[in-house]
Amino acid sequence: MEKQLSLRGKLIAFFETWFIDHEILRKLYRNFHRLSADAYRSNHPSAGFLKKVQKKYGVKTIVSMRRADTKGPYLFEKAACDKLGLILVNHVMSSRRLPEVEEIIKAKEILETAEYPILIHCKSGADRAGLMSVFYKHFILKQPIQKAVSELSMKYGHFRWANTGKLDYFFDAFMAYEKQHPGTTFMEWVTQHYDKPALNQKFVSAGWANIVVDKLLKRE
Repeated sequence: MEKQLSLRGKLIAFFETWFIDHEILRKLYRNFHRLSADAYRSNHPSAGFLKKVQKKYGVKTIVSMRRADTKGPYLFEKAACDKLGLILVNHVMSSRRLPEVEEIIKAKEILETAEYPILIHCKSGADRAGLMSVFYKHFILKQPIQKAVSELSMKYGHFRWANTGKLDYFFDAFMAYEKQHPGTTFMEWVTQHYDKPALNQKFVSAGWANIVVDKLLKRE
């Protein structure tokens, strides 16, 4: 980033990171949690935090659920990863819509081929980091979805009553299908029975919750 950005560009990136993207709040609360001895989750990490988790937990790969773009948060993260020798993988997913089949397949591939230990993060560490953590616990730790879905919780700041609840609704749909069709694996359901348009039509969120998530917390 040193060669790519002018002084003005660095100042803009700093402003974007600290005030628009809420690094000033993340400095107070990192929303960091352990998934296993080889995996952790958090909100968007600062350069200092990346250095800390590398040294303390041996983290080798950063799995970001955010976009690789020209904004400050990504630029600073990429520069820090390059400096520390960390692998940065960007897998963009939404906190407000039902996941695409291709996104789930790709998430599984990333988790199965990543160099561990890993740190999974999104902006707040609540929704998309929670979604990828469910995938990690199911695909890698082999936990049933019924247990792994606990990673989507108010404990991490996740609101199931807002449009972010589509993530819960997605897993609820699988568990309802599984009850009627015992033995169906999660990936079999995803690739053969998952009806995204039908679920979208049935999902209803609460207006007050969307105000909290969209206007106050400004989740992505």
